[in-house]
Amino acid sequence: MRTNRAQILLFPLLLVVIIIIGCWIGGLFIHQQHLSLPSAKDYNFFFVTDYGSVTGPGMKKQIADQMNLLAPKVNPRYIISAGDNFHSESAMSATDPAWKTNFEQFFKVGYIKNLDWYTGLGNHDYAGNPQAQLDYAKIHPHWNMPARYYTFIKKTDDSTSIRFVILDTNPFQTKYLKSGHADVARQDTKMQLHWMDSVLASSHERWKIVIGHHPIVNSGIFTGIDSKLIEQINPLLKKYKVDVYFSGHVHSFQHQQKDNIDYVVGASTWKGRIITPWLYSKYWKNSTGFTLCSVDAHHFRFYFINEKGHILYRYSRNK
Repeated sequence: MRTNRAQILLFPLLLVVIIIIGCWIGGLFIHQQHLSLPSAKDYNFFFVTDYGSVTGPGMKKQIADQMNLLAPKVNPRYIISAGDNFHSESAMSATDPAWKTNFEQFFKVGYIKNLDWYTGLGNHDYAGNPQAQLDYAKIHPHWNMPARYYTFIKKTDDSTSIRFVILDTNPFQTKYLKSGHADVARQDTKMQLHWMDSVLASSHERWKIVIGHHPIVNSGIFTGIDSKLIEQINPLLKKYKVDVYFSGHVHSFQHQQKDNIDYVVGASTWKGRIITPWLYSKYWKNSTGFTLCSVDAHHFRFYFINEKGHILYRYSRNK
């Protein structure tokens, strides 16, 4: 009897170990598929996240340099950010010197200096003054943040469009309501959900892309992501058949696939963090870097690129 009971107790643990090993092996080989780098004639853009300085720039200069080296080859149309545009050195106004030291000296130089940025807010942005980033957009035409959450459409050609939805996921993290994050408690999550529902319901674009700072499907057992975020936002992603959900926050490259949605996590430009595979992991890497995306009518491709310019992982979502 004791032997049977021990076997019953050990079976779930053994199953978890097998799943983790299987994901690990899959993660080693899935990125070996061949996908050529897109050309400058293709519709391409960059995605970055968690690039605010903490106790120094980390790999930010190296990554900005790699973006500038790659840009002439792929001609990115714009840059999208999932937030944590500032960390410990937060901008408190639109004219704060932190804009120069944290952002402009790295990203407003070289080939990419005149690219438009479409930016979201992260938890560290709320540790400063998030309104400063909306105000900065009013006086700097390449910095786009008309609201804390917003949507826009881009046409890749005469017949293909992308609907982008940038969310403010911070108010869905209940721990921020009591932890001194500037005015996060005054944000109305019900209003944002209603807005998101109405935007996606009326969307008829070929591709639907949602961006939020916090991951919804994330590698590892201890995610630090509030269940409120998953329970309230993820059903809308599934309901309206969103193609890709981009996020950051956990300082690692990740690609998860669940419910026919690709959940893509971009790496930080500061430092990577330890990561483990989980049930829906296709790729994961403790690294710093940025993401290149390339879109046409039938393919949404993304490339994880590290601070040395190496392509770590490539994937194509096909229609």
